[in-house]
Amino acid sequence: MTRTGERVVTSRLRTPSWIARIEAPDGRVLGAGVLLAPRRVLTAGHVVDPGRSYAVRLVGVPGLAAVAATVLPDEHVPPRADAFGDRIGDLALLRLAAPLPAEHTTRLYRLAAPHGPVSMYGFPAGDDGGRWHGATLVAARGRDSQVQLRPLTPDERAAPGFSGGGVVDHATDEVIGIVLSVDEGPGSVFSYMSPTETILSHLPQVAAWTDGAEAVDPRLRTSTSAAAGRLDVPFATELTAWFRGEGWPVLVTVVPATGDRAFTLQRAVTLADRELRTHRNTSAVSHDPPETVPPAGAHDLALDVKGLTAAEVMDRIAERLGIRDDPRPERLGTLRLPLAAVLVAVDEAAEPDALLGLSDRLARQGARLLLVFRPGDSADRAAETLVHRPLRERWVRLHTELRRVTDELGPALEARRDRVLPGPGHRRLLERASAGVRRTVMLRAWVAHTPEQEREPGRADLLFTFEAAVGRRRRRLEEAIELLDARLRRRDELLGRVGAEWPLCRQRAAAHGDRVMEAYRLYEDALSLLRHSPCDIERAEAAVERFVGFCSATASGKEGAS
Repeated sequence: MTRTGERVVTSRLRTPSWIARIEAPDGRVLGAGVLLAPRRVLTAGHVVDPGRSYAVRLVGVPGLAAVAATVLPDEHVPPRADAFGDRIGDLALLRLAAPLPAEHTTRLYRLAAPHGPVSMYGFPAGDDGGRWHGATLVAARGRDSQVQLRPLTPDERAAPGFSGGGVVDHATDEVIGIVLSVDEGPGSVFSYMSPTETILSHLPQVAAWTDGAEAVDPRLRTSTSAAAGRLDVPFATELTAWFRGEGWPVLVTVVPATGDRAFTLQRAVTLADRELRTHRNTSAVSHDPPETVPPAGAHDLALDVKGLTAAEVMDRIAERLGIRDDPRPERLGTLRLPLAAVLVAVDEAAEPDALLGLSDRLARQGARLLLVFRPGDSADRAAETLVHRPLRERWVRLHTELRRVTDELGPALEARRDRVLPGPGHRRLLERASAGVRRTVMLRAWVAHTPEQEREPGRADLLFTFEAAVGRRRRRLEEAIELLDARLRRRDELLGRVGAEWPLCRQRAAAHGDRVMEAYRLYEDALSLLRHSPCDIERAEAAVERFVGFCSATASGKEGAS
């Protein structure tokens, strides 16, 4: 919302009052910006440079003059690439020479796991008044957690004049970031934005104009200096693998309230957060093993749940995901991107059993959960419920799917291939389906002898790979079988048509004397092709049409003679 309480969404019907057009001294439009305070405008770093003068104009406020602006070196984060080639930074905070009206300012909003439709405002070439473009947030990319935007139409790709413009989330009506850049080159379709929390990691002073819940509970934050604790490397490696999305989606672990293991958890949670991961703390761990450093933006919420009810935890999750009016667990299942949450001290929650029930439901809906317990027996029970038992069930279902492919669908396909040939455009599909059966036979044998260590939660990616492969082969087989069944149904229709036509055709041909033998030959040709295995439907259908055509001509001739 704006400071006056105006919902941002209403401005999609007009030019928003908080959108700034950034101009060069000669009047050229350089990009867009967001008015956060009477004297501060947020924009992309490549739009402006320290030491130069610019003009800022609120194009949505008629009659308001442009204001001179500059950017200080310590409030300018130029675009650059990190050691891996990922885009980093590209942010700037302009200072205005004179204040603009406070009622036209807006605020940024923290929103976890960006998803769904958004709108962005900018100034494409030839349109100095600006316009809205629609897009869909795809996913975070790179170590700076910039977010890809897919335009709703090719004409809505963000042009350079959109750089620095605000991105408005449709679900919450909040400004959740700014446009940075577009893909260059022919065929490029993506634009990129910096979400609010990434902006805050580079420009922490922007927090003064930011709303929305922070991802990490203050009790779970830590300094990454060596004096804060000693890194438990095996545990850090396990956590980093989970943060990268590897293994079983639910990780249950035991961490005392203090000690090296607690420090390692807090370090991982801090580094995995977009807002808290800064150049300073990543430099502090630059000499740590790479496999112990989680990616930024790897979780949506890290919460110490000691003393909290399950409803309170759900409220915190809903707040981070922007669900305001109806924070029921089942609504999370409708989100395109899954939730990733860290819940610490689960056994010390106000309702441990209810919280585990909520966790189970969230896990079934695709959420990734890191559940931390204090020393005791509770962790073992939770691990059995949320990890080991469902993992065993998935392996059992995999065996069932493998058996279905090799013992049911595969033979069913071959039985149909013995009875009917595929259509001209379906031969490749059938060959791939048959090849999939052969590969599944080998996979079934491999799975039957899979060592137990390959079935551990941390190796669940192997299970997921098998499930995906078998699922693709099953769907391909079902499609191939349905195609052949349709052709068999067509053959039965043609057989019925020939059988129904023959007695009448024979009577009509008899009226023409020696034409009975010709009718019989055509009838036998059609019947022979239809009954041949495998049946070539196209040849058989052509023979049926010749037979039926002859019968029709005979009937016409008879009518003409009479």
